[in-house]
Amino acid sequence: MDLSTLFEWLKEQAGYVLMIIGIIIILITAAQRRWTAMIGAIIAIAFIGIFVLNPEIIKGLSTWLNDKVNLGG
Repeated sequence: MDLSTLFEWLKEQAGYVLMIIGIIIILITAAQRRWTAMIGAIIAIAFIGIFVLNPEIIKGLSTWLNDKVNLGG
């Protein structure tokens, strides 16, 4: 096992742990009826799912944003 394989495994496990923590936070805030905190936790889980578990999507997002803003000319 080389270092890159270990890094990929750790990144995957960290993503799973963050998702589990996010789901627990959503359940706790829903039980306490703290709706704004629950919406914030849902948004945080979405960002974790997009940027931590699948970081290649950032390239597509930046290309799309560049096409919309058209800063290059």
